[in-house]
Amino acid sequence: MKLSLLIPTLNRIGVVYNVLRHLEHQTRKADEIVIVDQSEMRDHLLEEYATTHPEVKYIRIKQKGLPNARNVAVRHATGDVLLFVDDDIIPDSEMVRIHLDNYRDPSIAGVGGAVRGGYDRPDPRAPVGTFFPSTGLIVRNFGTRDRVDVQHIPGGHMSFRREVFEKVGKFDTTYGGASIMEETDFCLRSIRAGCRLVYDPRASLTHLCLPMGGCRAPRFEDWLFWHAHNGILFMLRHAWKKALLPFVFWRMARFTLFSFEKGSLPLLGIGLLGLVRGVSPHLSSRE
Repeated sequence: MKLSLLIPTLNRIGVVYNVLRHLEHQTRKADEIVIVDQSEMRDHLLEEYATTHPEVKYIRIKQKGLPNARNVAVRHATGDVLLFVDDDIIPDSEMVRIHLDNYRDPSIAGVGGAVRGGYDRPDPRAPVGTFFPSTGLIVRNFGTRDRVDVQHIPGGHMSFRREVFEKVGKFDTTYGGASIMEETDFCLRSIRAGCRLVYDPRASLTHLCLPMGGCRAPRFEDWLFWHAHNGILFMLRHAWKKALLPFVFWRMARFTLFSFEKGSLPLLGIGLLGLVRGVSPHLSSRE
């Protein structure tokens, strides 16, 4: 079984090169590495590395956005299994092997691995990779030790059989900005299509969470707008109707709090605008 490892990157010159050097120490190396670079400046280290490593495809695109970069990577990949990682990670040496090991079970369509150094603190009492449509609550908890079936897997460390994309389609590019929710949206669409997703903590990596580049919004106002936009869009597509009003109420309360904390009343308007604009793609898709 052939595995393609896909790395979207943006404005992190030199960082992806370090990831590639770490990947050289995998006990079972990826058959192919596809890097999709959305940066303004050329990364000469990556270009040189790709010329001396025929398994590496280095693709530069002008359009920015993580869902689009993932889709471009999928289009250029040739593997039976497509493994996505962030551009600022340190993989454990067994990562690729363990992902592939899971696909010996033909019922498994997608695998998520553990993420150290992320934004979640592991809670052994909480569920893993769960979505509650009655409230819209998303539980990640991708640092726990148990291998379990899940409803969604971490965007910075997830793999799928190629057939999943043939069945479900692409990542949704209407999730803009910092692309919050785009991977969870894809996973829930996969579940609806009958796919089985598994979280296996034996496959693990460290996420460095670098402060600049990648999906980081350059300004707080940008983050706020897209957080609101993507949040309401996700809720409209996946949550129960009764969850929408509480969601909007708590989001507005949060926007108000941000306005007071930062002494900027326009932040409330930016958050509200994000909510309004996030409704539009949902309405358009229903026409």
